[in-house]
Amino acid sequence: MLNKSFRITPLDSSRCNIGWTCPWPTGVSWLFINGKHALGPVLMDTAERVVPVSWSASAIAALEIHDFPDMNVVPAAIEILPNTRPTIQWRCVEQAARYRLYCRAFGEANERLLLELPARAGMDDYQITCPVPLVAGWHFFHVEAVDTYGNESICHAWNYRVWDLPKATPPLVVTAGSAPGMYNFILSEEK
Repeated sequence: MLNKSFRITPLDSSRCNIGWTCPWPTGVSWLFINGKHALGPVLMDTAERVVPVSWSASAIAALEIHDFPDMNVVPAAIEILPNTRPTIQWRCVEQAARYRLYCRAFGEANERLLLELPARAGMDDYQITCPVPLVAGWHFFHVEAVDTYGNESICHAWNYRVWDLPKATPPLVVTAGSAPGMYNFILSEEK
């Protein structure tokens, strides 16, 4: 069951609490952010639930909370967004004064600096949405931790695949046929 009533309470600039009431006190809850599994199964002994989530205060996201009476159902996200702006996360480095996020598309010689942000005290991990939409294909990301002296070290690196979105299907037009109970089905191309 999709829970449509929830509360978002900011904790700081990169974390918030998400609270809701599950219809079943011993039920199971699942959270999806931007069509991706974020938490779950969430099991508590109370219907009132609050969980912390890494989520930037300035982020805009599609949030889904699914509640079920037991573990028999494992839901999928209702709205899966295109993966052209992936969520990027990494663990903090104690000596880092700031972080730099770089990206290079497969086949390109040069990488580009996508983002530079200051390190924040008390953070365990960082989570951001890719600041630019990516084109279809493979991309290589890496995050560099930069100390106060300007020394850089790669703290996380990975490859990411952006898929082409499928073409929209043409609309199906149904019209009455030549006799009662008969119908004509036509795929029409929009102009």
